[in-house]
Amino acid sequence: MTEQQGQPPVDEAGAGDASREPETASREGAEAEPKAEADQSTSKPEGAEPQALPLPALHTQDLLVLMLSVLEVKAWQGMGLVANPMTNKVEKNMEEARLAIDAYAATFEVVRVRVEDQPRRDMETRLTNLRINFVEKSGE
Repeated sequence: MTEQQGQPPVDEAGAGDASREPETASREGAEAEPKAEADQSTSKPEGAEPQALPLPALHTQDLLVLMLSVLEVKAWQGMGLVANPMTNKVEKNMEEARLAIDAYAATFEVVRVRVEDQPRRDMETRLTNLRINFVEKSGE
């Protein structure tokens, strides 16, 4: 994997392969977080723990953006570049990666006209990185 192609995000547990950590620790996912979570943080009492929102409470667009993040992680896991959080093992499954990338692309087509320019470009970049890395990993 080359530096220009981007690197997979490390899951929150830090279970990613240390030799393949992303160039930056941030996932550029701030714009992908549902707006409902940001709204919730302003209404909670000081010192209170954040409360999880049930998925049906999210607006459909926010749910789709969240789904893009999930599919991206599944694709990286399928390519064997991020450990499976259930087993803490790196498991390569290119069929799973292909399905996740295809689902990301299809969902992105629905979302692309409904998001701001910068988040849209970020999502396009993520999809391109997934595709490039999939081709690279398929040749191994």
